[in-house]
Amino acid sequence: MKKEDLEKQHDLYKENIDSWQLYELTYDGGEEFIKYCLYRYSSRESAANWLDRIKNGYNFNYAQSIIDLFNFYLTEKEAAKELGKLGSDPQWLMFEKDCDLDNSDFQSFINEAQKLSATAGSIGILVNKPNNGNATVGGEMSQKVYPYVTMYSLPNILDWKFERDPGTHRKVLTYLKLYEEDGSYLIWYPDTWERWILEGQSKKPKMIESGENSIGEIPFIWMPNVKRARFSYLGRSDITESSRIVTSVVRNLSCGEEILKLAGFPMLRIPMEKELGPDEGDDDEKQDTGPRVVHEFDPTFGEGGKPDWMPTEILEPIQAVLLWIDRKAEEVYRTAHLNGVHGQRTSNEAQSGLALRYNFKQLFSVLAKKSENMTEAEYQIVRLWLKWQNKSEWFEDVKITRSKDFSIDELAVELDNNFTAMRNMVSKSFRIELQMKTADVLLPDMTTQLRDTVRAETEANTPEQIPLHDDSARYETGGGTKVRPADQA
Repeated sequence: MKKEDLEKQHDLYKENIDSWQLYELTYDGGEEFIKYCLYRYSSRESAANWLDRIKNGYNFNYAQSIIDLFNFYLTEKEAAKELGKLGSDPQWLMFEKDCDLDNSDFQSFINEAQKLSATAGSIGILVNKPNNGNATVGGEMSQKVYPYVTMYSLPNILDWKFERDPGTHRKVLTYLKLYEEDGSYLIWYPDTWERWILEGQSKKPKMIESGENSIGEIPFIWMPNVKRARFSYLGRSDITESSRIVTSVVRNLSCGEEILKLAGFPMLRIPMEKELGPDEGDDDEKQDTGPRVVHEFDPTFGEGGKPDWMPTEILEPIQAVLLWIDRKAEEVYRTAHLNGVHGQRTSNEAQSGLALRYNFKQLFSVLAKKSENMTEAEYQIVRLWLKWQNKSEWFEDVKITRSKDFSIDELAVELDNNFTAMRNMVSKSFRIELQMKTADVLLPDMTTQLRDTVRAETEANTPEQIPLHDDSARYETGGGTKVRPADQA
């Protein structure tokens, strides 16, 4: 293999790598992000002042808060799993406790993969198994050998190739090149795998490992954040727009600090020194000009030219900077469909009920898609894990579901509305269906058998009619006005 072949990158990689690196840098923040944001004003700024701005720079990391908030909604309730025989498999139990051979439990691994997928738009997961010659399950268990997972960010997935299966017309991954942490290149084919390095100063390619791929397919999964119309496996980042807004906020903050540094303190005016003529001294002896805390006046002005302290006028520019940052922060949350979430709106402008409802529907739609992609990735991991273990028939019994109730606050409001409707609706059928809806919200993962039992009990115990309540049947509590039960009215 030639060096240029080993280093070859996919066209989509070359097209998107700058954006992927920006998204990851924006999420991580820190000094490297500050360096990226704060460029030097070459014609007006000294190198020392630029380095000082970088040293004292800081970041309101809105991008990180967006991704962490999404991840909280998605992971606040664990997935419900029915694994059949797999659930009691001793090697699977080992895998669940340490899925990546780095002491990460499987659920935490999936949650972290979703967070990284939300950052760049997608994440890659390789399901691999060591081949150490253990032919029996007992031999593998004694050395804790089992299929494991490894996570790859998009900048580490250098090249890939899909082909259509002639029988099913489905796209199949037939080539994959990954860049490893140790600087090696891991290449997968449907029947083999290879590991290469660039050796010596000449960077000559050298294959250091190779082996058979016994499962007949590349054990790699794309976990997109939110799928796009084209190249859906790459997905769309949650901070596509906000990453650039956050970089501009860092520049605004630096600008505000410069205002405080250069104009936030009284400036002294002193008598102007006589300028030296061409025959009276060197140019080096002349006074420097530019922003500084000491300014000069012409002493020939008499009483009007006495030393004094110039007043500072920084309130308006500082307020302008803060208002501009507030507006940008609001737009960050708006682009992420989070401006309707309590506590995330920076302006005092009230939103109508219809606008809030629209915002929440947008947020729910995004979260639902992300949840579905998480579940699909987990299914594929289980499928490949079983394939490595020659137990693919167990996959039919595997069932993974995730709740789509993403907000406790919304749940409380919905339940309160349901209970209010049940107290004031005469129709028995309506009240039965509303109670079943409440049961679905509280127990989204209940089995079909349990749901049938709940419906039968609800229908049997719901009265034909309930008395309507007038205003005299209402009483005040610490939590507000409530309807008094009929037997207490």
